Amino acid sequence: MMTIMGKRFTNRGISTIIAALLLIAIAIAAGVLLYVFSIGLIGSLQGSGGQQVKDQVIMEAYNWQTAGTLVLQLRNTGSTTVNLSTGDFYVGGILLATPTFSCTAPATSTAMAPGGACQATLAATAASYSSGVAYTVKLSLADGGVMSFSAIDGSSA
Repeated sequence: MMTIMGKRFTNRGISTIIAALLLIAIAIAAGVLLYVFSIGLIGSLQGSGGQQVKDQVIMEAYNWQTAGTLVLQLRNTGSTTVNLSTGDFYVGGILLATPTFSCTAPATSTAMAPGGACQATLAATAASYSSGVAYTVKLSLADGGVMSFSAIDGSSA
C-alpha cells in the first residue's frame, strides 16, 4: 500500500487494466477465428453445389392401371447425365426390384443425357399397394440425388 497525503492507495488499478486488455484481446482473437471459419464455409458452399443439385429428373406421366406394374415416363431436365441403372426406386417406402428401361435420344439404354427421356417399368407387387391410394415414388441416385414423385395405384396421369 502506498500513502499519499494521508490516503491509502492500492495498486489494484494496474491489474484491472491488464485484465481488461486481456479480455479485449481474447474477444478479438475469437472474432477473427469465427470470421475465418465462416468465410471458408461460405466459400465452399458457393464454390461447389454438388452433383445432387445438378441432377433434375421429372416424371412427365405414369400408368399404374395394370395391377403390379407401374410405368413411369421420366425426363432429365438437369445439366448432367443421369444414370438410372445405379439408382434405386422406392414406392411407398418399399425398395423395388431392378426396373426395365426404354430410353430415347439423347439417352442411352439407362443413362439420360440432359433433355433425354426414359420409360421405367417397375414391378410393384399388387399385394403391397391398395387401389386408389397415392404413393410416393422416390428415385435415389448413386451420387446422392433424390427425386420424389406421386402416383395413384389404379390410375394414370
